[in-house]
Amino acid sequence: MRVPPRLVRRLVIDPAFIPIAVAGAGLGVVVTLLGLVGAPVDRRLRLSRVAALAAAYLLAEAAVIVAGFGLWLARPLLRPRWDQAHLALLRAMLGMLRSAAGRLLRFRVAVHEPPAGTVPCGGGPVLVASRHAGAGDSFALVDLVLNRYRRAPRVVGLASLQLDPGIDILLGRLGACFVRTDGADPTAIARVHALAAGLTGADALVIFPEGAKFTARRRRRVIVGLRRRGHTARARVAEDLAHVLPPRPAGVLAVLDARTVAGTAVVAHTGLDELVTPGQIWRALPLADPMQVRWWWFPSPELPAPGTDRADWLTMQWAVVDAWIDAQGPGAADPDEPAYQA
Repeated sequence: MRVPPRLVRRLVIDPAFIPIAVAGAGLGVVVTLLGLVGAPVDRRLRLSRVAALAAAYLLAEAAVIVAGFGLWLARPLLRPRWDQAHLALLRAMLGMLRSAAGRLLRFRVAVHEPPAGTVPCGGGPVLVASRHAGAGDSFALVDLVLNRYRRAPRVVGLASLQLDPGIDILLGRLGACFVRTDGADPTAIARVHALAAGLTGADALVIFPEGAKFTARRRRRVIVGLRRRGHTARARVAEDLAHVLPPRPAGVLAVLDARTVAGTAVVAHTGLDELVTPGQIWRALPLADPMQVRWWWFPSPELPAPGTDRADWLTMQWAVVDAWIDAQGPGAADPDEPAYQA
């Protein structure tokens, strides 16, 4: 879907979205109550849970639009604290949604971190390269970056995310780089490089190298497309990866070429993999297991040097991610106790 120009989004879509969101939230409250009446039929109260979460999300979106307009009006006074004001608003929005998802859907996150002392607490900016799969995984990751690790997220995301007013306002004003994945944007790599070049010590550049959420159908389509275009080596790599898509290296390489990051965190997660279609989400509610997150830290000196085949290094890390996900199958358990749970 083509994203309307920013002026149209700000002057037309955002104001129109507020009454729609409020009306939708009111409808969500009504449906929530109706779902409670139907508790003898649906003992898991799935309708009420989904409707209440949708209402909370719509109200959060409306609040962000109003608050974002207020911050824009106060920009001359807030100029030195522009980022901090939007980070506070993003932190509040994500915290509210995390709390609502926890109470309504029993959504939880368990993070398995590297041993203490192997990751610097301070230092320069970091690159966060994450797996992309399941409903809400990007929200959970940005929430971790912002609220757990106290880093300002500078996100590389799909251009279609700009159709969500809250994401468009908050991430856009925090320097997000929205790109298309069909190769139709010749400036994408240069813009990612520019974003990386402007990072400060408290920033984390968040990128999803797969370019799209993993699904089994998408994996098969990627393999067929690679073979059709004659990329047999990459097709073989994709066939060996059962739980992830083969990473697209261009964005990560653009970040590394900027030479600003103090290190890279490669992130794997599981628990949301099967939450793809509405039917799958409906059957899974309330969630029985937490989202398990595991990440590996590579300080700058351990990253491949310029001129080497960095794409192979990224592919190798994705093979590790794939193997870790495979080890989390039914009946398996991570040997390490999670260092953080929420």
